[in-house]
Amino acid sequence: MSGWQMKRSLIGIGIAVVLAAGGGIWLLTQKQDEQGQAREAITMDRTYQNPMTLEQEWEDYGIGDPYVLRYNGKYYLYCSTKDWRVGIKAWSSDDLVNWSYEGLVTEDPVSEGAYAPEVVYWNGSFYMYTSPAGKGHYVLQSDSPTGPFKVKTDNLGLTIDGSVFIDDDAKWYFTHAESGGIMASGMSDPYTIEAGDKLNTSLGHWTEGSMIIKRGGRYFITYTGNHVFSKGYRVNYAVGHESPTGLYTIPDNNPILISTDKDFNGLGHSATVLGPDMDSYYIVYHNLVGSSAEGPPVRKLNMDRLTFNGDKMAVLGPTHDRPVSAPALPAFRDPLGGSSPGADKWQSAEISGADEAWVTSVPTGERFTAEYNVALGSESGELETVFSYASAEDYRSIRINPDDNAITLRDAAADREVQKASLPEGMDFSKLHTVRVEADQSGTRVYWDGLLLIDNAELAAKAGQIGYAWTGGLKPELRYTAFSNEAGGSSDSEMIKQVPGTMEAVHAAASGNNEVTIHHEGTPDGSYSAELTGNAAELAFPVYVRADGEYLLAAMVSDASAGSTLEIEAGGMRRSVKLKAEDFVTEDDSSEWMKVPLGTFPLKQGLQWLAISKGKGNPDIRFIETSEAAAPEGERQVTFDPDSTFGYWQEDNGTYGLQLDGDNSMIFGGDTRWSDMELGVNVTQTEATEEEASILLRTTMESSFRDQVADSFIGYELTFRNGRIILKKISYEVNQELTSGLLELEKGKARPIRIKLKGAGIQVYDGDNDEPVLAWTDRNAFLHGRVGLRTGSSDWQFSQMTVSTK
Repeated sequence: MSGWQMKRSLIGIGIAVVLAAGGGIWLLTQKQDEQGQAREAITMDRTYQNPMTLEQEWEDYGIGDPYVLRYNGKYYLYCSTKDWRVGIKAWSSDDLVNWSYEGLVTEDPVSEGAYAPEVVYWNGSFYMYTSPAGKGHYVLQSDSPTGPFKVKTDNLGLTIDGSVFIDDDAKWYFTHAESGGIMASGMSDPYTIEAGDKLNTSLGHWTEGSMIIKRGGRYFITYTGNHVFSKGYRVNYAVGHESPTGLYTIPDNNPILISTDKDFNGLGHSATVLGPDMDSYYIVYHNLVGSSAEGPPVRKLNMDRLTFNGDKMAVLGPTHDRPVSAPALPAFRDPLGGSSPGADKWQSAEISGADEAWVTSVPTGERFTAEYNVALGSESGELETVFSYASAEDYRSIRINPDDNAITLRDAAADREVQKASLPEGMDFSKLHTVRVEADQSGTRVYWDGLLLIDNAELAAKAGQIGYAWTGGLKPELRYTAFSNEAGGSSDSEMIKQVPGTMEAVHAAASGNNEVTIHHEGTPDGSYSAELTGNAAELAFPVYVRADGEYLLAAMVSDASAGSTLEIEAGGMRRSVKLKAEDFVTEDDSSEWMKVPLGTFPLKQGLQWLAISKGKGNPDIRFIETSEAAAPEGERQVTFDPDSTFGYWQEDNGTYGLQLDGDNSMIFGGDTRWSDMELGVNVTQTEATEEEASILLRTTMESSFRDQVADSFIGYELTFRNGRIILKKISYEVNQELTSGLLELEKGKARPIRIKLKGAGIQVYDGDNDEPVLAWTDRNAFLHGRVGLRTGSSDWQFSQMTVSTK
């Protein structure tokens, strides 16, 4: 029985129970909604809130470029050093939320103004990579995550923001910042970086803050740009399948971290770390606040949950000034620290051939991730990390044999060795090493020091106790040992989702039941979809709504879903929505998927359920998008925001133009919540010019800074150029021309333009003409945003811009 099915069964008989000890504890209670359907209430037991403030942050600077190392069940945070200061600060935590200051981990003179220090643990040593004041890279080494770190190399050069990735074959790679893309190099040892190549991971300008992780056989790289002091500083990601230095695909849901809000902006230079439950992933990053005494903004630490869906990675956020579920803790954990576990959490076990064996007093569930941290010592012998233990004859284990420099997956019940794997060369078994076992119905996966060495589809998970057994004169040092009842990303479905935000259909709490069919291929972004096939099929999401208001819901559905009906339950309302066949007929043939608006719903702030169930047909859904919604009140003149005026705009009785020739001058007005509307504006070309002018539609995340791409916003641009109008879709460095039409303007004469925005469709009319001169339906549309103007020439004027809900 799945976790979700168990919850539903408990609710059905009116039992209240607390599940999932640790972050995001859900209190389940029977409750009737307005339609009489049982629905459990949701509460969060442990929470945190962004941005976080830590003790002993750098004064008048804060925490910039955060990096978190996970070692022996603890977390160690490092950050950039304030300019002209010497030393690198560190903090430690057991749960990623409560941090203790560890002091300066180095005070070497080379650490003056140290940029973006990152630390890697390997075979008993901690290696730190940092670029002091941007003057090349140095490698420092220590025997402890809290130092002292000593300089071990000369200046290695290579700009800034160095990051190390170790692949499953134990090969090392180094990435660093560069103009126009991240550079990647092989490493022959921890101190030697080979010549590199530029990856296709660019934010159109200076690109920095890179990091690679590997999950599910895929390489995910995150990177940041374009300027650290820009409101539009942001985080992108890309996914690769062949190698960490190969070709990457840039998914459409980029950027994954961005906010240009007045009080929360400049999000960037992230790092990714495995969560305490050993299944979840979290991304840490900084934001900018105000100004320091020396001028630049202060930086604050933030953390949000990452989720994965095939090739797709997403952030449940960014969150700001609202409670968020704290990272879930393991179901069992013990720091240990010797060779004899305590009797309160452990019990002696019988294992054939073992001189000593211990197992936990509590068993795992049918699905689990277990972690063992152990140093074997200098004596001869073998050690086994035990799991799925039921009896002396019925258990599974990973046998570590130093003489063979190998590990073996064993099944004692079948009395056989299932699979063997060689360890990386040069392993020092007297040093601390980590074995992690993931087991679910798809098989058993074994990691050694973070490297996936065994991926066995034959051995499906089985519940039981975990522990250790050893032979000979071995005196192992047993350290942090833990298990959670999550594996293979199962915790992504347990997380409370954010509204506004996007929810993957496969991450719904009920997506694992047999009423829903998960498709692993056929989507343009490599994500998985959920088809509602059974009569009782439902996708239910626990959500946190940021504020009271109207929210627009939209679903990305397959063309084959046309004609189907969805039942939407949100905000105490239940509504049936038909996916009309005509909405899938578009000029855009880029995919067979369509983002369809499902209507607006009034939602109250706080925790609640949002559910989509099957009506008629078998709708196939990739994700659900929620955004705040508001319509212009009647017909109104657009009011432009003085704080969103970039360039030399002037206004004269409702007419807008440039005071002089500018460079990418933009001005924005209206409400980011606007969606369906009709926009009217008079466009005048006062002189013949090669310069173009544009009307901006449904824009969000607008920014302006000297060192960033020109297209610093997300939205649509309708451009007037040499007798043509061109519709473009823009997301900062991604600029796509969608379609174009002919429209000759008479010099000095105002031309009325009407633009209708309804759902995914955009139509542009010349005055009162009934036939549009340009029409486009975007299959992955931006559905809300402000309006704006853009030009680089004083030869253009705009007047009488109005919006209405006609």
